[in-house]
Amino acid sequence: MDAEEKRESLRREKELLAYLRKLARWKSNDVVKLAFLEPGDLSGVDALDLSGVTELKRNANGTFEVKFVDKVKVLSMLRELTEEKNSGALEDLIRELKEPEDGDAH
Repeated sequence: MDAEEKRESLRREKELLAYLRKLARWKSNDVVKLAFLEPGDLSGVDALDLSGVTELKRNANGTFEVKFVDKVKVLSMLRELTEEKNSGALEDLIRELKEPEDGDAH
């Protein structure tokens, strides 16, 4: 593997870890907002964070079904990736998960 391929591989690995971290911290608040939107009211949908949603269905009778990312699997994937690198990233993630984000009340 040449230097350019190695850099690209490291970039992709960092990107994957960052996305998995985002999924581990993701909250379903925006899904609740989406559930209460009227079927024709699409303004503001693009601003919603639905990254943790795997399936979404609104039925004709008005019911709303949502399936979410399995956070246990996400954390397991993170653990496996960080064990391979043994870089201390898992400890950073756990610390991040314990600390509330700006505007979050725990």
